Amino acid sequence: MKNSKLLKIAVFSLLTVTFSCREELETSADKAHVIEQPSVKNGRLYFPNKESLTATYQDLKKKDLGTVQHFMDAKGIESLVPIITEKNETEVISELKSRKIESLQKTSSMLMRGESVSDEDIYDDIDDLEEVVGDEVYASMLNGSAEIQIADQIYKYTDVGLFVTTEQNYSRLQNYLEVRRISPDLLIPTEASVRESFMTDKPSGDLVTLPNTDNRISYFASPVDRRSGSGGGFRGGDGSSGGSGSSGSTGGTRTGGGGFRNPPTTTPQPQEPSIASIVQNLPIGEVRKPWLGNVFGKTWTTYDKYESKRRVKVKFYSQNLYLVYAVGCKVKHQYKGWTGLWRKENAEKLGIGINSISWKFSHSLTYASDNTPREVYWLDGKMYKAANNTDYINVGPATMPTFPFSKNATVDAVIQFTTNLSGLSEEQLSKLFWEAAWKQANKFMEGQNKKLNRVAFVVDSYEQTYIQYYDFSQIEDNQDVIERIFNWGVATPQFTYTFGGGTGTGIAVTSYKFDFLQPTAVAVSMYGIAKKNGAWHGVKLNAQ
Repeated sequence: MKNSKLLKIAVFSLLTVTFSCREELETSADKAHVIEQPSVKNGRLYFPNKESLTATYQDLKKKDLGTVQHFMDAKGIESLVPIITEKNETEVISELKSRKIESLQKTSSMLMRGESVSDEDIYDDIDDLEEVVGDEVYASMLNGSAEIQIADQIYKYTDVGLFVTTEQNYSRLQNYLEVRRISPDLLIPTEASVRESFMTDKPSGDLVTLPNTDNRISYFASPVDRRSGSGGGFRGGDGSSGGSGSSGSTGGTRTGGGGFRNPPTTTPQPQEPSIASIVQNLPIGEVRKPWLGNVFGKTWTTYDKYESKRRVKVKFYSQNLYLVYAVGCKVKHQYKGWTGLWRKENAEKLGIGINSISWKFSHSLTYASDNTPREVYWLDGKMYKAANNTDYINVGPATMPTFPFSKNATVDAVIQFTTNLSGLSEEQLSKLFWEAAWKQANKFMEGQNKKLNRVAFVVDSYEQTYIQYYDFSQIEDNQDVIERIFNWGVATPQFTYTFGGGTGTGIAVTSYKFDFLQPTAVAVSMYGIAKKNGAWHGVKLNAQ
């Protein structure tokens, strides 16, 4: 009896210790997964590690811009690009003017020291700074010196690229920039000849250690075309002379030559007729391709300034900022406040339309297997493949191919063509989509009372693969901004596309690995429209 009691006590004690140890392990594991919150260090947003930056960035991406600005205000940090509201525009002008004057006073140029700074200068600066970092959330996380810190590493963005050094060697970086006459402030441009000379022999696409720095300063710039003149404007056009229709726009510039082929007017569009007619008459805007916006990738913008104090702004950006990646399209409706700054203003209706975004990838001389159908359609949960030039087979339920942007810009259909043609132009791709792929896709949808709003179009040829994205869906009420984000945040935009989809349908496949931030070429054809005071306004952005 006594032994029995002792045995029970021993078992109870063992179980108690076991549960206690398990709880301690679980508690330790929970603590290990806790993401530390950012703090402020020497005027910079500070993150103890990249996981903390990732978590904060992804959380802020879900918030509205006002909440993002409140977050930065609570940290007591002046953002590189403040989010302007009716309440803070006076303060923003004052802060930016003080920042610019202070930087001018520090420069070694006597001419620039005596330079005055007007409110008009700040208006232009705000527009220019918006082009540096297309992602407004990340731009607001950088401080006025375009810096952010992770552990002991300081990341500093300039108009010649990104510099990285440790906190202990920050003064060495300051000296490095000063000696080479590189501006430490994005409000003050580096002299063009200095900038081009510095960047000419620098590698791009990777973080590299700079020579003559004792391995203490690293450098990064995105691999983009920086030939002389590439930062100038681009006047796309299709020779159209419309614009007197329902848009009522006075902004934008129509020019002949270049540009993109508009969809045939006989092709049914997945839009309400009234919207289609508005878009048909939009002007094609003059595209800004500022140098600053293209150090880390591409930023293209255009405007319809339809009143002296109102405009529709259309922007495309594709940037590798090293710590984050950002690709997206945006339409804003803005009002010019009494201070002169452009701030967001709700429109009665706001719309974005993407006729196409095209990525071209070059690859080795290969071609999809002869067993790969020349046309494949994934839509409505099914897969259709071409049996010959006129007949199509319903393969049945099939998983649609995915892209890096699928989570944020979900497509209703993926259409895949393989062709023995090479060197396809934008006009040829457009014709192939509208006159073949789009018509056939809609035939599959006949009688289903459904429409395709977002479509991915993949074309493979002997040496290139083209990926296009079409979006016809966005018209919203009482909005000031609509953004279509192809956003993989801090993850790499690399992916492998398998022709035939790898869906288990017995199709032989060919696979390629693509990087959306390093395509051979990028082209955009999109528009933004806004209805204000009963009238429609807007502009087309065509660029490549």
